[in-house]
Amino acid sequence: MEQKQIYIILGVIFYMIVMLFIGYFASKKIKNTKDYIIAGGRLGWFLSIGTLFATWFGAETCMGSSATAYEKGILGVIADPFGAGLCLIISGLFFARYLRSLNIQTIIDYFQFRYSKKVAAFLSIIYIPVYLGWIGAQLLAFGYILNSLTGLPLINSIMISTIVVIVYTYAGGMWADTLTDLFQGLILICGLVILLPIFIKDIGGLNIAKAKISKEFFYFYPKSKSFLDWLNYIQAWIIVGLGSLPAQDLFARIMASKSPKIARWSSIIAGFLYVSVGLIPVFLGIFGRIVFNEIGEKNILIELSLRYLSPLFMALMVGALLSAIMSSADSALLAPASIIGHNIVPLILPKASERFKLNSCKLSVVFLCILSLVLAIYFKNIYQLCLEAWGILLVGVVAPLIAGVYWKKANSFGATGAAIGGVLFWIILKTFSPSNYPHNLLGFLASAIFLITFSLLSQKN
Repeated sequence: MEQKQIYIILGVIFYMIVMLFIGYFASKKIKNTKDYIIAGGRLGWFLSIGTLFATWFGAETCMGSSATAYEKGILGVIADPFGAGLCLIISGLFFARYLRSLNIQTIIDYFQFRYSKKVAAFLSIIYIPVYLGWIGAQLLAFGYILNSLTGLPLINSIMISTIVVIVYTYAGGMWADTLTDLFQGLILICGLVILLPIFIKDIGGLNIAKAKISKEFFYFYPKSKSFLDWLNYIQAWIIVGLGSLPAQDLFARIMASKSPKIARWSSIIAGFLYVSVGLIPVFLGIFGRIVFNEIGEKNILIELSLRYLSPLFMALMVGALLSAIMSSADSALLAPASIIGHNIVPLILPKASERFKLNSCKLSVVFLCILSLVLAIYFKNIYQLCLEAWGILLVGVVAPLIAGVYWKKANSFGATGAAIGGVLFWIILKTFSPSNYPHNLLGFLASAIFLITFSLLSQKN
């Protein structure tokens, strides 16, 4: 094993130990489900902005978008980082202030408050498969890093990553996530900012590098006049741009903010920061084509880091990637675990104690992580795992959320019809229509139509 590789592995081990210690330290601050789910609702400006930025800036943004940009260019990564940044901005402008004023803990609480307990129970079930895909993407990215650094088989690397993420999240909950997010975000930005100029200088500067890449890789919108291409382009913007608005991880951070004002502006600032930093791995992926003609199953961002960074900076870069992945992984795990412990368990056991609900949240972390491990091993595609996950939210939950806030006539019949109709229509489209059809966009439109129709027909009820 090379000396550089030994230094990097030692740095990664040290970093993992620190993260696990933080998880243990954060566990001392957890007294109830409110502490575990939304950090007691006590986050100020810096922690609020940091956790909103770092939560989504994970495997799909760093490794997934760089790999997709390497193959397809900017048009291939519209969903993330552009759509994801748009979602944070929309959330801050139109939803965060109102939702924070409700003083609740989960997005399911909102649906129960706005519609009914039955609607909330039904929608809570939809959230579980959504997050399994996203958790699997984080575990897969973590496994790729260990595989590249140690040479361990990918399956073994993913299993090790699963154990680390389970221990870290189980112990600390939202407090562990919050305490590390700001620090992790800063490390990630430093790692990417160090790598980009070193790489650009080596390939001859930005202008020379751009001349070596086909201009199609820099298209920001379709040049074709095909109506289908433009529908798919719109879908790429909204699959995360709207699809993540009802995400529990985003909702939890809004509710964790100390005030509605902080919730609103933290989301807007984090959105602009997300797109700005998210462009770095995108351009690294595109210009990486100059250095690597064929990348195979390896990840372009990891290979560029190994090639251009010194042991110290490489350790920093690996720490940055692990920071992003762990931040997203624990958020992805906490979201469905929170819904299970705070919403589903009380439906089954109305007299469940606060301690029992807290333990249910923690045990759900273990169970969900194991299920996600199976998905990660099966799919082995980070970016696709995330997009499939957010597609379910877009076609099933977005319309009830938006209508619930902005349309007084929306009711429980409409919300149920939107969720069932949207998801079923989406499944039928994906099963029987060509793969290049905008299934998610059409599913969302169907969901909105079902919501309006059922709400209007049932106004007397």
